[in-house]
Amino acid sequence: MGVIPEVSIKPTKTKIITQPGMAGSIAVIGAFDCEETSLQAFKTLREAQEKLGVDKTLMGCKILDKLFQRGKGASSIIAANITTGTGETKETEVTSEKLEKALNQLKGEKFDMIIVAAELDDAAVEMVIAFLDEAYDLQKPVGTILALKRTNAEAAKTTAAKFKEGSLYGLITQEFTLTNGVKLSLVESAAYYCGYIAGLKVDTSMTMAQLPEVINATPEYSFGENEDGTLLVGAGVTVLRCMDRINNKFVVVNSEQPSGLDLYIERTKDYVVRSMEFEEFLGDKNTSNTIASIKSHIETKKQYFVGNLNLLENIDYNVVKGEKPECVDVYLDSLLFAGVITKIDVYVVVEVE
Repeated sequence: MGVIPEVSIKPTKTKIITQPGMAGSIAVIGAFDCEETSLQAFKTLREAQEKLGVDKTLMGCKILDKLFQRGKGASSIIAANITTGTGETKETEVTSEKLEKALNQLKGEKFDMIIVAAELDDAAVEMVIAFLDEAYDLQKPVGTILALKRTNAEAAKTTAAKFKEGSLYGLITQEFTLTNGVKLSLVESAAYYCGYIAGLKVDTSMTMAQLPEVINATPEYSFGENEDGTLLVGAGVTVLRCMDRINNKFVVVNSEQPSGLDLYIERTKDYVVRSMEFEEFLGDKNTSNTIASIKSHIETKKQYFVGNLNLLENIDYNVVKGEKPECVDVYLDSLLFAGVITKIDVYVVVEVE
């Protein structure tokens, strides 16, 4: 007996396989359409929206698809929901108290980047920086990409300068328009950039690289001497510029951060330190054999990062007993990176017979 042909789609659990050199797990702090205030982790957009909601009036919900980017962005997210109350009494503003609580929740968690689904003032930015500094101290360094709305370029430079010690992957001051005609808000634009970066190998620079599907960036800056574009790029702010208007090609002018290091160096540095995983030696006896084991552990990691993945040129290190009997001192004396080409001189000789 004949049957009617049909295609049946049934959602199943998705297993995410993270490739070597990738660091795509994002912690997102924002307002979601749910009452759960404990941390929640998701590997797909579908899972996230089922639990966190799809209310587009809430910025947390609104940026989820920008982070995952149809499977090309984040490998996973950890959501810290700041929504309180229910119904008409629902409070969704990212206040300093809620931000502090969310950051405290995320302490010690394993992820690679953090984004806040809100425009932050300098006081809130400093709270994020304090969190990043503490994460580094815990050998779990992460970076952040944030929306930056300031009254002028000088104010933006002041905020950018707060990240001179590192842990910044991008400050976004422009609103993006995508190929489908949708104009993103500033926070959505930051999330879009964050999602795209999450899908790249850590040793990828964005200097003069095209941001896919972006066909406009508002405002468009000028790059003459002392003009906003030049000032912002010089301060380490991530700025998009049109390089081919006919084909709507927008590129990141320079992905050097306020630390003076390129995005790829910031991400790779954090990835290497995170991946050292010294926790496995906690509880061991502080003997010469243990010191030798730690050295061997670092050497194995070095060969993997330098020889296998080609993330950097070399790692110099040393391991010694600390002054206290319970302490071992590990010195990563040098992480040697290749520079990023930002200037090419072309010499042309024209001959006429």
